Amino acid sequence: MIGVVGHRDLVADEIPQIRVAVRRVLQRLRDDNPDVPLRLLCSMAAGADLLVAEVAAEIGISIIALLPYARRLCRDDLQSERDRSSFDRLCDSSEVVELELPDSSKADDGEMAGEQREGRLQRAGSLIARYSGVMIAIWNGVDTDHRAGTARAVEFRRRGVMPTDDLVVAPRDVLLSPQDDDLNFEIRCSRSSQPNSGGLVVRGFTGTDSHGGEELPRRLRTTFARLAAFNRDVEAFSDKIARQGRRLSQPSPTPVPQTLQYLDRLFSAADWMGSYYRRCFTRALKARYGLWAVMAFLLITFKKESTGKLAIFAIIGVLAVFLFGTLLAMWAHRRSWHRKYLDYRALAEALRVDFFWEVAGVRKEFDGEFAHESFLQKQDVELQWIRNAMRAVSLQLAIRPSGDFAKGFPFVYAAWVGDDDLVNGTGQMLYYRQRLQTLKRKLHNSERIDRALLFGGLVLALAFALDVALRSRSVYLLPEYLRGWMLWALALLPVYAAIFEIYLNEKADRALIRQYRYMYSLFSFAAGELRAAATNERKLEILRSLGHACLAEHAQWILAHRDKRIQGMRW
Repeated sequence: MIGVVGHRDLVADEIPQIRVAVRRVLQRLRDDNPDVPLRLLCSMAAGADLLVAEVAAEIGISIIALLPYARRLCRDDLQSERDRSSFDRLCDSSEVVELELPDSSKADDGEMAGEQREGRLQRAGSLIARYSGVMIAIWNGVDTDHRAGTARAVEFRRRGVMPTDDLVVAPRDVLLSPQDDDLNFEIRCSRSSQPNSGGLVVRGFTGTDSHGGEELPRRLRTTFARLAAFNRDVEAFSDKIARQGRRLSQPSPTPVPQTLQYLDRLFSAADWMGSYYRRCFTRALKARYGLWAVMAFLLITFKKESTGKLAIFAIIGVLAVFLFGTLLAMWAHRRSWHRKYLDYRALAEALRVDFFWEVAGVRKEFDGEFAHESFLQKQDVELQWIRNAMRAVSLQLAIRPSGDFAKGFPFVYAAWVGDDDLVNGTGQMLYYRQRLQTLKRKLHNSERIDRALLFGGLVLALAFALDVALRSRSVYLLPEYLRGWMLWALALLPVYAAIFEIYLNEKADRALIRQYRYMYSLFSFAAGELRAAATNERKLEILRSLGHACLAEHAQWILAHRDKRIQGMRW
């Protein structure tokens, strides 16, 4: 999402240069990222807004016209017939959204002036600053006291802080939250009302880790690359996702709002692909440690038979295992199985939280709060794409509220929190209980195999110790042919036990069990609190806290396991 804010009173002599700079950056973003559909978010005001919107329309970028009030009144704000004609043409070809305000702030359209007009303009500016992946700011760089001016939007973009107002959407706890969405493309220009402001300067990309220039910043390139990969994966697996993907919504005779349908489809795709890539990573791990086991066998064979054809075959086999292991590591890295598993799993969880918050009314109760505002802030530039994807979803929910759901809370309680009864249970409590039982059973069986390998090696060692002791008295307990095979097994079994233990640690089932146990207890506690809650406000507060706890736990998981990858054959 590309936002735009800027002055209305641009200097005529600078407009051609501004247009060239805007076209250059928009074409670069479009041409470098063909798999990411770009959208422009602007208020269609005179000056900078209409200029950028015209350029975007010319090069095929779709537009969301975020109008601060009724379209007719926005058109009346325009002073020239040329601007009005451009406004009409652009709105006819754009997705037009007229912002809604709380009921207490509504007034007759004919009286849109003064405080209310400023409030609506301020809200539009804060939404653009809040939900844009990159924001084009065409301004003179001078701070003002104007409540709804460009300077306020740029300030909100940089600091996350806006003047206190009931109409402004601002994240909670923002003073302690570093801004990760502060990337702007700045064009410093003059104003007709302030002609001596320094002339035109294209500063380029500015933000926390960008200090000017028109070269795309690394974090922006990474974000686009990850979004493009996600879009390609969704397209590639669309049939399987449609058949096998889980949905958050339930079949209902009541039409589901389009924004929730959109969110639900994204969740289904992210959830299915997260599970798919986890299976891919697990299979790759099994293959890698299987190759380790084969290499151990070949090396011990070479140790036993270091001459002749068997030795040659053993060395060729070792080289082949090295080759296959290297190719497996390269393929796993190229396909990004583990990264995609973690990323898509995190995205699915954030979408789940946003969906149930929206249905229950949490977002409405807590001033437009969304999951992305507290999720994965500044931890890793490669995770920024998840927050950008969530920001796009949050924008749809912000500009198209889904309304009040008569049975929102009962549905959320059943579908999200649920009950852990194995027969009639629902929701996350049932999911985590079932997954805990399955993982515990698999881990128990795996640990039994590991212990059996170690015990087998111990038994063989004791047998050899006894045989050596008896041979000192000329008593031969083990025949020579059997002794050779047992010696081979004694060398292999402890090595196989060690390989299997490393595999179990790499697979991280023990850590996953700890996480699932925590999540199960979290939802169990939330269920009890929700049943005891006497007021709707208390229930919404519990659901909000539950969502934040889920996001925090998944953020810790993704950061703890992000550096894990399939390595080549190394000992």
